Amino acid sequence: MRNSRNFKLILSIIFAGAIADNIFLAHEYLTQNFNACSPNAFFSCAVVASSGLTSLFGMPFWAMGLAWFPLILLVGLFLNKEILFLLLMVGNLFTIYLWYLELGMIHAICPLCVSLYAFNYVLTAFVARYLFFSQHVVV
Repeated sequence: MRNSRNFKLILSIIFAGAIADNIFLAHEYLTQNFNACSPNAFFSCAVVASSGLTSLFGMPFWAMGLAWFPLILLVGLFLNKEILFLLLMVGNLFTIYLWYLELGMIHAICPLCVSLYAFNYVLTAFVARYLFFSQHVVV
């Protein structure tokens, strides 16, 4: 029981960071003010945003993140942890596509976007540790 409570607390803290980061990214995209995340031409939210490759089926990637992180937080808090892990792996596969867009097509990296990928990777590692090593390690 304690293990599950600690899991939920840590999971919520990580998600809070991801959601706050995603809100900041949404603000940057909505205001088109990329001063905070465009230190040069390669690491540039502005270059990525102006590429025309920042949406799928008309939905901006930042909006997908605003739905994604709260959705998987709810899954993590109230549903099966294995389902959470699978959803996070889907998110990781999606980030491969996003890396391809940024590095292969746009030739620039959005630092705020990458920070969201990192949140997904950290969440995946945390859930994997809980699922596969919890009998040996207290979370």
